[in-house]
Amino acid sequence: MLKNLQKLRIEKRLRKSSRITLLLSGVASVIAVICMIIIIVRYDYTLTYYAFPQGDIALAMNEYAEVRSATRAIIGYENESEIKIVMTQHDEAKAEVEQLMAEIEKSIVTSEGKALFEEMNSALEAYYVKDAEIIEIGKSTDSAQSAKAQEMAINELTPLYNAVDEVFTELMELNVQKGDTTQEQLLIMAVIFTVLIVILMINAFLISTKLSIITAKGIIEPMHQLIDRLNGFAQGDISSPFPENDNDDEIGDMIKAVSSTTVKIQTIVNDMDDLLAKMAEGNFDIHSSCEEEYVGEFNGLLKATEKMNYEISATLNDMQNAADMVSAGSTNLAEASQALAEGATDQAASIEELQAMVSEISSSLEITTDKASSAYERATQCAQEVEKSHSEMEIMVDAMNKISETSLNISNIIVDIEDIASQTNLLSLNAAIEAARAGEAGSGFAVVAEQIRILADQSAKSAVSTKQLIEESINKVEIGSQSAVKTSETLMNVVELMKTIAENSKDISETVRRESESVKDADEGISQISEVVQSNSATAQETSATSEELSAQAISMDEIVGKFVLKQ
Repeated sequence: MLKNLQKLRIEKRLRKSSRITLLLSGVASVIAVICMIIIIVRYDYTLTYYAFPQGDIALAMNEYAEVRSATRAIIGYENESEIKIVMTQHDEAKAEVEQLMAEIEKSIVTSEGKALFEEMNSALEAYYVKDAEIIEIGKSTDSAQSAKAQEMAINELTPLYNAVDEVFTELMELNVQKGDTTQEQLLIMAVIFTVLIVILMINAFLISTKLSIITAKGIIEPMHQLIDRLNGFAQGDISSPFPENDNDDEIGDMIKAVSSTTVKIQTIVNDMDDLLAKMAEGNFDIHSSCEEEYVGEFNGLLKATEKMNYEISATLNDMQNAADMVSAGSTNLAEASQALAEGATDQAASIEELQAMVSEISSSLEITTDKASSAYERATQCAQEVEKSHSEMEIMVDAMNKISETSLNISNIIVDIEDIASQTNLLSLNAAIEAARAGEAGSGFAVVAEQIRILADQSAKSAVSTKQLIEESINKVEIGSQSAVKTSETLMNVVELMKTIAENSKDISETVRRESESVKDADEGISQISEVVQSNSATAQETSATSEELSAQAISMDEIVGKFVLKQ
């Protein structure tokens, strides 16, 4: 029964336990009431048939003694009126005895009592017969008759009276004996019933206690096991099994519900662990294997993970695209810088040739100055030399124009370099922002982005410096070009004035001296232009090297991003 009780649900178990406890208490109470009723009935029986009859017997004996006394008075009195009065008292006492005898007969239930009662009736009848005979003799006023009646009363009636009195006494003793026996039985029954009731109460208490302990144990033990398991669950243990409970009760339902929830959480945690492990290995092209388990608030966890995966994948895609753009831009910048360096080298060579030509002009002008006194004799030769110088000056002007055009092209290339550096700097800034969003996963890329930004800043600064130098070179070339134009015009005048060189030799000498000074100034300007062009060449080579390094960094960044498997 206890096993079947333990399999019930808690509410039914408690109700049935309460009913069993109440039933046991009720049974004990009913038995106690029955025992009390038995004792009460038995006690009432004793009072009715053994105690109360004692009074009737005593009254009957008293009335019986009154009958005897009246008989004595009748045979002893000599006055007829008194005799009549006593006769009335005698009859009344006799009637009372008969009435009491009827009551006594009703209370006699034992065979011994009935036998004594029959004996007492017989003795009373014998007594009443003899008593009537003696009264009949002794009620007269005759002394002889009275004496005879008295003698008969003493000799014949007294034994009969004593016989009746002995029967009354025996009947009383019998009732006393029966009453004492019944009293002893009642005492024994009271003790037995008390012990029985105590035993029943103790058994009921023990059974109720055991039932309560078993019921409480059947509830508390699974609850404690469940609480211990839930404490482990709160500490992160989701793999240990939950306690088994074969009972179809509320605790079993609770364990099944919590176990089912734990299995679902374990499935979700394992799926999340797999997704995050793949992401940590660089694979962002991932999908949940149990998307249907993410219900309720768990769906937010899956959505957040998918959003994080999407954002990181998109950031890495942007980084890869930026790396490709930086690599392409760096390649273009390197090519442009290389072309700039080659152009600057060509310019330097042209300027060196121009400087040599100007030096030759300067030497020629010094010779012309030294030989001014013989200008006339050598006027033809001078005219030829001037024409030659004029031709060379035109070549120089053309060269200066080419230098100016080349410098403008270099300036345009520098502007492109500045634009590329600005875009590279912007890309590096965006890459740094995306790397910061990516957290630890983007820390390596943040360093690459910072290096790209530094290289972009260096390229921008170098481009600005190169642009300034080229602008200065252009200004110098313009000055040189203007000087060359002036020189060309002067030489044209010299050619025209060669016809009159003889007459104006002093003027020619002065003019040659002034031209010599102008050529020296041009030589100095060309020297400055040569330095600027050489500086531009060095800057262009440095820019080319920086661009190649930036391209290598972009390729390295592209390789780093290429290690990740991204969503398409």
